[in-house]
Amino acid sequence: MAVADVFDALTSERPYKKAWSVEEACQLLRDGSGKHFDPSCVDAFFSDFDEIIKIKNTFLDDIHEDGSHVLF
Repeated sequence: MAVADVFDALTSERPYKKAWSVEEACQLLRDGSGKHFDPSCVDAFFSDFDEIIKIKNTFLDDIHEDGSHVLF
């Protein structure tokens, strides 16, 4: 869960920070494999990365014309 949670947190914009690119977040996860993250969990996360991106895109924030966000 930690790997997916960190990926989501990094690649999502928050009121206090800009979103990281997917590439930057992936690099952090790879760099943290065996240090901060269990390598088998990182490997499992990347084993079907296309599905991860599909899920992420399904739950993107909706943005109003005034720039405000609607969270699902």
